[in-house]
Amino acid sequence: MDLRELEPAGLKRIREQDVSPRDIRWLAQVDVERAALEERWGAPETVCDDFAEWFCFAFSPAEGEAFILLRQVDRAPVAGFVLSVTKGLFSPEAAERIVEALETAGARVTQVNAEEAPLHPERPASFRSRETRPSCPSSSTT
Repeated sequence: MDLRELEPAGLKRIREQDVSPRDIRWLAQVDVERAALEERWGAPETVCDDFAEWFCFAFSPAEGEAFILLRQVDRAPVAGFVLSVTKGLFSPEAAERIVEALETAGARVTQVNAEEAPLHPERPASFRSRETRPSCPSSSTT
């Protein structure tokens, strides 16, 4: 994807389940308040994997590309959100452009994955198929 095309008007909010866990990988840590994301983009989804319950904001900036901002609901180990992306967005430059395109007050990239390797073909253990994921317990998203 041409990063110059990554603009707020082109971002489309999508469901987390519409992004294949096989196609994404961790790119960056983003310092941004959940309230600021909600003000701009609406309420997060709440999803579960084998490790935790997560607040999730998923977006598609172009056909075949997606990115997800994730934060543990309880006891998040660091402030902000984890940014995971598809292959066409896996670069430090893309992390900065994504944060700009989110148009969210105070958002900034605080750490970037230094790897430049291609996406690994195996699905991480924490992202098993939707059919085997545990159900999220009922919880408040406030």
